[in-house]
Amino acid sequence: MISIGKAKEGVMYRPDIQLYRMTLKLVVFSLLMPALAMAAAGKVEFVAGDAQILDASGTARLASKGSEFDAGETLQTVDGRMQVKFIDGGYISLQPNTSFRVEEYHFNGQADGSERGIFHLIKGGLRAITGVIGHANKPNYRMDTPVATIGIRGTEFTASLNDAQRLLVKVGDGAVFMENNVGNLVLYKGQAGEVGEMIRPTYSEQQPLLAAAGPSGATPEDAQQHQQREQAETQGFVLGDNKSISGGPCLGGLGGNCLWGGDPTERLISAYNLAGVQGQWSGTSLQVESSAGMLQATGSLSVNFAQYSATFGLTLSGESVSLAGGATTSLGRDGSLAAASGLMSGRGCSSPCNLILNQGQLHGHQLADADIKFSVIENGPVFGPSRSFSVNNQSLELQRVEGGLIER
Repeated sequence: MISIGKAKEGVMYRPDIQLYRMTLKLVVFSLLMPALAMAAAGKVEFVAGDAQILDASGTARLASKGSEFDAGETLQTVDGRMQVKFIDGGYISLQPNTSFRVEEYHFNGQADGSERGIFHLIKGGLRAITGVIGHANKPNYRMDTPVATIGIRGTEFTASLNDAQRLLVKVGDGAVFMENNVGNLVLYKGQAGEVGEMIRPTYSEQQPLLAAAGPSGATPEDAQQHQQREQAETQGFVLGDNKSISGGPCLGGLGGNCLWGGDPTERLISAYNLAGVQGQWSGTSLQVESSAGMLQATGSLSVNFAQYSATFGLTLSGESVSLAGGATTSLGRDGSLAAASGLMSGRGCSSPCNLILNQGQLHGHQLADADIKFSVIENGPVFGPSRSFSVNNQSLELQRVEGGLIER
């Protein structure tokens, strides 16, 4: 009789069975690898007109909504436009007659220093809103052109390169720098610059022209339909602007969804929550009624969007009053501040006063404004002279402090 294996604690040991089990485990493990590790760099959000994707060998395929692309591939438009979204939350909108190559791209789902995006604008024009790559490690994001390199210090810019090799760049938010062999230039929000081959980058009064074009030979009706379709399909890119001030991306399925709710305020607050943003608002009113006469009220609001929390600070001053205090509350996804209470102390109250935040609301373009309604009531017996100071449901308007939205 021929025996296979050896006895192990009274059980016949079969090496062939163990090898099979190990192989099966490896197969199962490979099937369970995260999809992100094998994900393409990005996909096409929409195409209007003729566009294609060229692989590293130069083989072309038609670009259509949902088409995926990866590092080493080139995106080209002819008489139309193409908008793409990268897996780190960044957007690129390519104008007609544009050639754009993804030189290098790596993103594993988090900003751990290994993320990298190197691009090449060969010709044409584009608009870019950056995602996670370059957000924490700015040198990891770079866009090369034949005449200069574009690096980011912010989150949104447009660029166009004409046939005469003249590059124009306009910053929509944050800052970018332009650099070539003969010089460099930093552009901040609202500024434009230009550079040519072997010409030092300079400021420019001109801006990149990113006018959309309909298919060649189209009738006016075709052009109008093209424009309407384009406006409807670019809503995703418009939503990308929600992170322009903070620099935080809308990650979609990778880490949250900036599209919570149908209201623009809800979408914006959700984007700020994902980006871990903090904001500051302040304001002063000279006409606040109190039991001690008219007072000046100065308020401040600090919001931590990552925690959906806020702190309201208040000072009251007058001829016989000098009080300061604050109250911490929660922030709703619609921008509302929940009712809360805190304490105020100083001259004017014989004992600490209760600061009551009755109501609050963030609103306006990019949450530029905040409205607060508050009351101040002195502690002590309900009746008697010790409860003499009060402010009843007064309003205070606050404005966002310039540069007051910062990433944690």
